[in-house]
Amino acid sequence: MYVVVRADGGPEIGYGHLVRTGALAGKFLDRGHQVMYATVTPEQVREVCPAGIDTVTIPSQEDPDPVREFIRDHADVTVADSYLADGTYQKRLREVSPLVVIADDTRHRIAADVLVNGNLYAPDLEYDVIGSEPEWCLGPEFLLLRPEITEYASMDPPWRDPPTRAIVTMGGSDIAELTPTVIRAFDGFNLCVDAIVGPGFSAEQEMEIGEAAADVSADVCVLRDPDDLPERMFRADFAVTTASTTTYELLALGTPIISIPVIDNQELIANSLHDWNAASVLDRGSGKTAFRRGIDQYLTNKTLRTRRRDLGQKIVDGRGTVRISNLVSDVSI
Repeated sequence: MYVVVRADGGPEIGYGHLVRTGALAGKFLDRGHQVMYATVTPEQVREVCPAGIDTVTIPSQEDPDPVREFIRDHADVTVADSYLADGTYQKRLREVSPLVVIADDTRHRIAADVLVNGNLYAPDLEYDVIGSEPEWCLGPEFLLLRPEITEYASMDPPWRDPPTRAIVTMGGSDIAELTPTVIRAFDGFNLCVDAIVGPGFSAEQEMEIGEAAADVSADVCVLRDPDDLPERMFRADFAVTTASTTTYELLALGTPIISIPVIDNQELIANSLHDWNAASVLDRGSGKTAFRRGIDQYLTNKTLRTRRRDLGQKIVDGRGTVRISNLVSDVSI
C-alpha cells in the first residue's frame, strides 16, 4: 500500500500535525507499506517523523491541485491533517483517492472516507458533511500517539510521595514563550525539574530558559529535544504543559498535569480537561502565581495525584494508532 500524507509543521504552526501523522506513518512502515509526505515543510518532516519516510515538496498549503495530481498517480490512500484543508480541498483530493481526514474541530465541512478526531470533546461536535458520511472515529480511543508513548502507557506509572520530579514541556516551539515563567514558579520547591527546549525554540528562547533555571532554587535541568522525552514524561510525578497534543500523551502515561491553553484551538482541550477534572487547568494568560498554586497543589494533595494518574490512563488507552491503521488499510482496498 502506498500512503500519501498531507501535513506540515514548524515553529510558527506547531509540530502536532507531524507528531500524530508520524505515529500513523510509523505503523504503516512497520507493516511494509510506503509513505510519502506532500508538504511545504520537508525539513521538519524529516526532523520529526520516522526514518524511512519520503517527501515531496508542494508549492502551497492552500492549493489542492498539486497534491491532487500527485496522489492520482501514486496514492492507494491519502491522509490529510491540515487546518487549511477545507471542505473544497478535501473534496478535490477525495475525487482521486480514498481520503482520511484528521481534524480537531468543525471549522471546515468534511469530505472524507474516514474522519479522525481523537479529542475528548470530539463526539459532542456537530459535523457538516459533503457527500456521503465518513467512517466516524471520534474520541480518545482514536488518538494517534507515538510508539514511544504507547510503550510506556502499557506500564504502571511510578509513584513517589512526596513528589520529587517534575517536567516542563510547552510544545515544540513554545509559541507563548512561557517556559521561563514556569521555571521561576518552581523557586522554593525541593524538586528536580526537566525543562524541555523543543526543536522549534530559538537560541534566544533557550538562553532565557537557561537564565531562569540558574535563578531558582529548584534543581532545573534544561534539555533540548531529548531522545528520551517519553521516558522523562513517564517518570515525572507531574507535568506542566500546554493544552495540546502533549496533554494526551501525558494522560496516557498517567502523569498528572498542570495545563494551560495558549492559542484559540487549545481552549476546547482545556475546557474538556476541566470538565473531566483530569488536570489542573489554568486560565489563558496566567502567570507565575497560578503556576505556583498548581505545583503546590500536587505537592500537598496525594489523593488528587492518585486520581489524576488513574483517570488519565482510563481516558487514553494508547491503542488509537493501531485502530486507525487497521481501518485505513481497509479503506484502501
